[in-house]
Amino acid sequence: MLVPRAEQHNLGATEVQDETGLVPAAITDTGCERDLNEDRYAVIECPSGLAWLVCDGMGGTAGGELAAQLAIDAIRRDLENLPARLPEQAFRDAVREANRIIVLRRQNQAFSGMGTTIVGALFQGPQVIIANAGDSRAYLVRNGAIQQLTTDHTYVQELVDRGQVRAEDALAHPQAHILTKCIGSEPSLEVEIHKYWLWDEGAGAGASDTLVLCSDGLYSLVSEVEVAEAVASYSPQRACVRLVELAKERGGFDNITLAVIPLGGELRAEPPSGVNEQQLLRQLVSAQRKPGNARATLIRNFLLVFMLSSLAVLLTVLVMALTISR
Repeated sequence: MLVPRAEQHNLGATEVQDETGLVPAAITDTGCERDLNEDRYAVIECPSGLAWLVCDGMGGTAGGELAAQLAIDAIRRDLENLPARLPEQAFRDAVREANRIIVLRRQNQAFSGMGTTIVGALFQGPQVIIANAGDSRAYLVRNGAIQQLTTDHTYVQELVDRGQVRAEDALAHPQAHILTKCIGSEPSLEVEIHKYWLWDEGAGAGASDTLVLCSDGLYSLVSEVEVAEAVASYSPQRACVRLVELAKERGGFDNITLAVIPLGGELRAEPPSGVNEQQLLRQLVSAQRKPGNARATLIRNFLLVFMLSSLAVLLTVLVMALTISR
């Protein structure tokens, strides 16, 4: 599995050379009509794995931008500062913390309508957890074909589920972007979780999959077929730039953000033979306890020096007190 840090690209930037096509990439663009970019993306290394996030904020001037950034910051703090957990629990807890913070901030009248969608993936060994709230999406691209992995939390999607609107007509519906769920919308938000396992190409998997995370500013103007074609035809960096260009050529009425993440294997619903969640968690915890953990060693050494210095000062004070008393 190859999921290193993102290569951030802006249109017109010098491209990072990637002969293998396995270096992930992400891009965000304000689009053609907006003054502010209310989208955010992030890559977070933490004890529970490696997380990729895309957020699309809403709530008017400053509100949407603030909501997306608050969510990213809260999730980062939660994932980075807490010990290793199973990825499903880690992701759920982190999003709940982001929701708590934004719900509190909405009590300020100036930000009462703000919130943010989220779609993300948390990689822990061969396990991949995909989570979403709102209408930002995760797609799987395999051999030139594409599959949507997440379900939009929108009013129109509910109409589609009830058979009142055809799926192919959903985006053209006048209420297509009315959300039924997002971070900040309610105190008891439940993020939708999808659990997958990555099978290495050498373990019998027949495909090398690519994960695409994106905001609605992309898929509202660029078809799924076009997304699949770009991902299959170009490196992740070129695919990101090409897809943003397509969206902007067609009006670019919203902010546009996407991440293209080659997985180096095949994504499946069942784990590889002999692999289970508890085993992965034990390995993570064990790795954090190794003496080679530089950060932990530095902290321990600092505490030891601090305690010895304090003890020396205390002994000096006691000796001086005894000398004076005599």
